Amino acid sequence: MIVPEPDRAHIRKAVSDRGLDLEDIRENTRSSTWQVTVVVDGDSGVSLDDLAELSVDLDPLAEQWGGSVQPVTLEVTSRGVDAPLEQPRHWRRARGRQVDLVYVDGAEGPSRGRVGDLDEATGVVRIVSRAGRGTTVESVALEQVARAVIRVEFRPAPQEELDLLSEPENPGRGVREGENR
Repeated sequence: MIVPEPDRAHIRKAVSDRGLDLEDIRENTRSSTWQVTVVVDGDSGVSLDDLAELSVDLDPLAEQWGGSVQPVTLEVTSRGVDAPLEQPRHWRRARGRQVDLVYVDGAEGPSRGRVGDLDEATGVVRIVSRAGRGTTVESVALEQVARAVIRVEFRPAPQEELDLLSEPENPGRGVREGENR
C-alpha cells in the first residue's frame, strides 16, 4: 500500500470539504514510478479548477509516499463518462443520459434507454427507451442491472424522451441539482 491510512483519511476529508465524493484511490506499484490516482465525482460535476485545487492540497502528502528512493506520481481525476453506473448516486447524476444496459441472469429489460427518475428508497430507476416507432417507459430495479454505461450522444436528446423522464403526476422527482424541472 502506497498511501497510509492517515493520508487516506486526509484525502477523504479534502474531497468531502469540496462537496465531492471520493470514488476510488488507485495504486500502481508495477512500474519504476509508482502511481496514485484519486478519482472524484460530484452532483454538479467536477471542474478542472476542483481537480487542480485538490491536487495542490494533496501534493505535500504525495511527496512523502515512497520515501526518498521511490518516485510517486499523483493524479487527481474525475470518474469519466465511460465509468459504469454502480451506485445510486451515479444513476441520479446520469438522469437524462442514454445508457447501455446488461442484466443479471434471469432479468430482462431494455438494452438501451434514457435514465429517468431514480427512487433511491426502492432502488428502482425509470428507463425511457425506443420500441419500434414508439417510446416505452419501464421501471428497472438496480439490483437486476449487471452493467450500465453511459452512451455518449452528439445530438440533443429527443424532447419526447425527456418529457417521460418523470412520472406525470410527480414531475421533477429525481431531478439533479441545477436541472430544470
